[in-house]
Amino acid sequence: MRFFYRLFGSSVLALILLLTFAISMAVATFIENDMGTAAAWQVIYDSWWFELIMFGLALAFITNIYKYRLYRKPKWPVLLFHISFLIIIIGAFITRYHSEGGIMRIRENESSNTIISDKKFLQLHLTEGKEHKGVSKEVNLSNFTDSDLTWSSDFMEKNIKVEFLEYLPDASIEIISDDNKGEPFIEMVVSEGEGRETHILKKGETKLFGDHGHAIGFESDSNDAINIMQNGDEFYIKSPLQLDYFVMASQQPGRILADSTQKISLRTVFRLHNLSFVPLNYHDKGVIDIISNPEKPGDNDPVKDDVLRMKVTVDDESENLDLLYREGFLPTVHTAEFDSLSIDISYGSKAITLPFSIKLEDFQLERYPGSSSPSSYASEVVVKSKTESFPYRIYMNNVLDYSGYRFYQASYDTDEKGTVLSVNKDRPGTMVTYAGYLLMGLGMFWTLFGKGSRYYQLNSKLKNLKADASIIVFLLTLGSVFILPAQNDESNKPMIINEEQAEYFGRLLVQDLDGRIKPVNTLSSEFLRKISRKTYLEIPSGERKIRLNPDQVFISMMMYPSIWQNIPIIKIDGEKLQSVLSEDLLEKERIPFSALIGENGQYILTAKVEQANKKKPANRTEQDKEIIKIDERFNIVFNLISGNYLKIFPNKNDPDKTWYSYNHDFRNFNTEDGAFAKNIIPAYFSDLAEGNLADAIEKIDYIHTYQQVLGDGYIPDYKHVNAEILYNKVNLNFWLFQACFTIGIVMLVLAILKIFKNGKVLSIVWNSMIVISLITFLLFTANLVLRWYVSGHPPWSNGYEMLVFVSWVLLLCGFIVHKKSDFTLPLTMLFTGALLFVSYLDWINPEITNLMPVLKSYWLKVHVATIVSSYAPLALSALIGAMVIILILIKNNGNSEAIDLRIKELSYINEISMTIGLFVLTVGTFLGGVWANESWGRYWAWDPKETWALISIIVYAIVLHLRFIPKLNNMVVLNIASMFAFWSIIMTSFGVNYYLSGLHSYAAGDPMPIPNFVYVTAILMIGLSVMAVVKVKVIERT
Repeated sequence: MRFFYRLFGSSVLALILLLTFAISMAVATFIENDMGTAAAWQVIYDSWWFELIMFGLALAFITNIYKYRLYRKPKWPVLLFHISFLIIIIGAFITRYHSEGGIMRIRENESSNTIISDKKFLQLHLTEGKEHKGVSKEVNLSNFTDSDLTWSSDFMEKNIKVEFLEYLPDASIEIISDDNKGEPFIEMVVSEGEGRETHILKKGETKLFGDHGHAIGFESDSNDAINIMQNGDEFYIKSPLQLDYFVMASQQPGRILADSTQKISLRTVFRLHNLSFVPLNYHDKGVIDIISNPEKPGDNDPVKDDVLRMKVTVDDESENLDLLYREGFLPTVHTAEFDSLSIDISYGSKAITLPFSIKLEDFQLERYPGSSSPSSYASEVVVKSKTESFPYRIYMNNVLDYSGYRFYQASYDTDEKGTVLSVNKDRPGTMVTYAGYLLMGLGMFWTLFGKGSRYYQLNSKLKNLKADASIIVFLLTLGSVFILPAQNDESNKPMIINEEQAEYFGRLLVQDLDGRIKPVNTLSSEFLRKISRKTYLEIPSGERKIRLNPDQVFISMMMYPSIWQNIPIIKIDGEKLQSVLSEDLLEKERIPFSALIGENGQYILTAKVEQANKKKPANRTEQDKEIIKIDERFNIVFNLISGNYLKIFPNKNDPDKTWYSYNHDFRNFNTEDGAFAKNIIPAYFSDLAEGNLADAIEKIDYIHTYQQVLGDGYIPDYKHVNAEILYNKVNLNFWLFQACFTIGIVMLVLAILKIFKNGKVLSIVWNSMIVISLITFLLFTANLVLRWYVSGHPPWSNGYEMLVFVSWVLLLCGFIVHKKSDFTLPLTMLFTGALLFVSYLDWINPEITNLMPVLKSYWLKVHVATIVSSYAPLALSALIGAMVIILILIKNNGNSEAIDLRIKELSYINEISMTIGLFVLTVGTFLGGVWANESWGRYWAWDPKETWALISIIVYAIVLHLRFIPKLNNMVVLNIASMFAFWSIIMTSFGVNYYLSGLHSYAAGDPMPIPNFVYVTAILMIGLSVMAVVKVKVIERT
């Protein structure tokens, strides 16, 4: 017993278990990305050793409660932490072994009482005469499935054995030659309106296709079928209906009359109503084989069948079966016959029968105006049981809770006539886990505000180091924002648009590709930034340059496309385009549209663009990346000068609220509206060209009135339009990153000088910089509030907004603790500037976008704000760790006393900052679990985002517990660990979004390559850490 007490009471074992737990989860997220969710569950999450780690952690928590006597009153905050983790683990085990769930599919005007379970089973039913035997075994199959998986039993004095042979995800049919067993086959591609499928017709076989049930056969006996016939090496077709065809080899169209026989060639397209089919290949002696055909390892298309190859043996007789399986559907039953013994076998979900039913009255899908993106979707249902019947509306974040089951709006059928509800029954596990969350929250509160806690001790040590230490509480108010006036010369060239006219035009509303209605000024600002990487454009005019704002450029390019084709506006990086463009162009920062058009009028980069796009993102060279960027800018310019972007005319006849540009044919408009929309913009351009500015303003008023009348109810009001234009013109984040960098560098120099002397002049300059920093922070705050008002939702809903919000919270943290150390505010200013600079790079999209349906919830304000806020104190911790390492490296005999004081000071702040960050991150993660339970039906589903959030919690818990290992209980280890721990946050916030698959992923397909600065930063951190450790060792020896 004493051995187990010493073993599980060991801090080393507890940290090893935590580290193993974190590494296992990290590996699982990459397995899921590369090999699929089933593989991650089979290898990691569902493994016995993964549960053993959690059980070991539970024992370690219990043992340490007694080892450190946490039941004593001064230790109660820490006791709550350990107990809460135990309760959460218990809740997780209850959920794992007691809960049940799955999905329910219901078509409109139909009812269902069947849940398709989320667990998979291998099911067998043995029948011989009147004797029956059923077998069900839970099995999760993936690419890692062990081929030794077998089941055997005796039934009616017969030995029966079922063996797993092979798992084939995304299975497809392939015909292979076999001279002995082969039969004649024709391979066809069939399209029924959307998509295409490959079908195999065996000689003498007939299949039905399409909504009308058209029969197609190969040497069929049916007179009602389209019959493909063979005569030697020649093929003929006979159809009871008229067919149109197109011979792909010769590009010749034709028609086959009804009931006529005509000679055909393979690879000819035949059309009948919405049915198209192409006889591709003929196989004289072929056999059908099934192969796995995913686009890449780990892919598993939900609309394709998987195949499990099984071998069934009864005594000495065997038969191979291919079992079909598709995620989210009930399994197909396959039968093997052995004399009088019949064996039914299937693999997939089980049907869970409910004591009540749900009828779908109506499925409702709303899209953003003029877009295919869903704004919201809901199911109007009626719940029917033996005792009651009532209607209910299920939609995202609004759950039906009935009889212990919870129903969530998960998805819908592609024809929008049916709903897919996620179903979960796990009240005990959820309640126990929520109790653990609550206890942990109480423990955190007690730790931060209770006497005797580690947090309280660290604050006391800081007060002893710096008697005047106190936390400043700021009352944040909105600061005033400023507008940079654009310089403009209205003369010299006909393409210069009057600035007042351009501003008035910029207030019109336009619909973007995602359906968002916004001012033209927003579109023009986005356009100019994308193609030229500037917020304005300077063009030569004699001996000087004229500066044009985005609206002026936008209008002028549509008015004078031939002139603008020759003006340098497309940003290039000449160093990356050697051998692609001519030498004279490589020396320029921007090139004209016409430079990319050859003498024959063809786009000169066509071949290069195709070649670059064929490569995986990770394999693209710097030249490939630059070519793709230039191609995007070229297409943007082309669409603008073609008039495709100016979608300012709503159509009252369009149920999808689509808006159209002036180059539309307007046939789908009513006569009066169509005539107005078609002619008003050309007339406006004519007025501008002729100088009739009053008439031009009047036409803009007409368009404005047209938009207000036809867009009533869903367009932004004038206050939001004014606010968005102000936000665009100020462009404050661009100036903020420069200001923060400059202020941060100056303050860092001052902080270093204050180590050695602290005169009156230095103090005045220092306090002045603090005031300037505060003004910068208030402006930053006002800009965030302005974006919130413009977008209509909290500004932390995408990658760009998250980065900016972290920058703001980081700066707030710097002000809160700036009196505890002179280094905190300079470091936060510098890193804020760095984050804002990254947000300005072209790989992050700063546009305000529509929200996905699941984000339309108050949880966006609570969960996302909380978890993103935690990144700031953890970033501050990493910065402090880096600063401590630098101080160690510059320490010498002459300054050691002053620097040692700063190292202690910063180390205490580091641990406090990590503690706060860890607490907020934990609360945010658990709030995310509550939101997930409200939206998707599970508080934890091992999605990569939530998994990496848990990994980050464990990483920082390990760092804060290193002090319990005597050899690691020093400030050097703490600060180095705090630096490297922040990589887990970077992976959680960005890596998951762009490199892993899951509910929170932004990228699709192949991941983008890792930026070079990531490698440089990692090498620099390792180098500084090694040098610091070596120096400390040398000092200790001397």
